[in-house]
Amino acid sequence: MQLGRRCTRQSSLYQRGVGLIEVLISLLIVATGVLGMVAVHSSSMQFNQSSYIQSQATFLATDMLDRIQANADVAKNSNDYRVELDELTYNQCVASNYPVSCESSSCSPEQLALYDVKQWKFQLICQIPGTKGAISYSDSSSHRVYTIQLSFPNMGNRVPLSDIVLRGIL
Repeated sequence: MQLGRRCTRQSSLYQRGVGLIEVLISLLIVATGVLGMVAVHSSSMQFNQSSYIQSQATFLATDMLDRIQANADVAKNSNDYRVELDELTYNQCVASNYPVSCESSSCSPEQLALYDVKQWKFQLICQIPGTKGAISYSDSSSHRVYTIQLSFPNMGNRVPLSDIVLRGIL
């Protein structure tokens, strides 16, 4: 009988702390899983933000192309809609800078073209800070092709964005 007690005592000495080690290993596995989920969530948020910026930029480029098509006579026969990346820019989105020249009075088609470009540049800085926009065109024998380009700032450690380029024929 004593021999049985001795074996039980010895085996219980070897079993001390085994439950604690199992709990610590389980905790390590759960913590690794949680950290993985946090990393996936963070990446998802960055891609979501990039997608939002890309869709806003596409909307603004399409809006400008619609403005050009609405003022087709000036767009086909002048260079009033041509603008460079660093031309007619706004430093910040301040309501007092919002162009309203053609809202309170009637404008000529040429004045409307300048108004459209200023308003577009203002919307760029307000909706996507740091973004620059350019409008150019090329002529062929029968039509004019407008190219609208949006260039994004370096966003640091976020997902890099490629330029948006939209073309339309008048």
